[in-house]
Amino acid sequence: MLAARAVAAPMRRRLLSVDAKAFCDRLRLRARGGRGGRGAVAWDVTSRRRKPAGGSGGSGGDVIVRVAAHKDALDATRRFAIGADGTNGGPSMRRGRDGPPCYVEVPRGTAVTVNGSTKHLHTTGDELVVARGTRGSAGNGVYRGHRGTFGMTASATPADVLVDLELTLAADVALVGAPNAGKSSLLKALSRAEPKVAPYPFTTTHPVVGVVEFENESGDGDVVRVLDVPGLVEGAAAGRGLGDVFLRHVARCASALHVVDASSEDPVGDLEKVRGECLRFGLDALPCRVLLSKSDLVTSERLAELERALSNYPVSVASSTSGAGLGDAALALRRLAQTGRRPL
Repeated sequence: MLAARAVAAPMRRRLLSVDAKAFCDRLRLRARGGRGGRGAVAWDVTSRRRKPAGGSGGSGGDVIVRVAAHKDALDATRRFAIGADGTNGGPSMRRGRDGPPCYVEVPRGTAVTVNGSTKHLHTTGDELVVARGTRGSAGNGVYRGHRGTFGMTASATPADVLVDLELTLAADVALVGAPNAGKSSLLKALSRAEPKVAPYPFTTTHPVVGVVEFENESGDGDVVRVLDVPGLVEGAAAGRGLGDVFLRHVARCASALHVVDASSEDPVGDLEKVRGECLRFGLDALPCRVLLSKSDLVTSERLAELERALSNYPVSVASSTSGAGLGDAALALRRLAQTGRRPL
């Protein structure tokens, strides 16, 4: 059960790990394991004879893809990942140190494809080695008891591996709607995301992820990730206005919240247009709710009329400007996320 203060507003908002320009849901990465160290040539000299005593080189570090709880998107700037090299062996059978692994952190629900094989990483801490470091070469100490002289050798050169990363679940809830419906203002009011907000259409040109955190009486936290998708226009499913790209982001969310401007000339028509594009894109099975935004710009009678017209949907009402209804909107997001959330 939620604490009383959480009903009024979402608790403990936190800054995102991504912004509008950095959001990335597909990435090709070139990975290379570290190179193993060289084996040493050294001798233990006694009164009778000398014995080989060179230690082997340490192994190179692996490249590992790992799910991190704080990640909300792929790192758009990262193109290479290289494991550290192992160090060379030393005298007195001292083995070189292994190179530490290189971790590539990804969000939950990331599909990793290497050499045509795909694995999905679902839970925090899941790992997959995508490029292995090479073993260090042997020092001459491994040849104790053998006749002959053995020199220091180099380890094998690690090969480059192409790794495709793709988000299969971008967020718990997608905010969808016509341009200038109030999606960015709502996200900014509920989280610390900083989407661009202005009173003209097509303000948002890149998806933005916001994180809303709730606390319950036991002290456990519940996190809802919200994706603000750029405004959809008629014909979006056919690619108009990059709509098919934006709808692809919606398809990677567990549910959708249709944000409708209550002050527009035809709010019901706006919803039907956007909903129709979603259905044409094959998103008919996505759980959804409706939120009437900008409620401070219309009368209570008009809001009641719109709620009756949208009685086929669960409807919430809120104003990002006045703050009215934001607590209920946050709880509606939470219920929607719980309804559509897939096991991760």
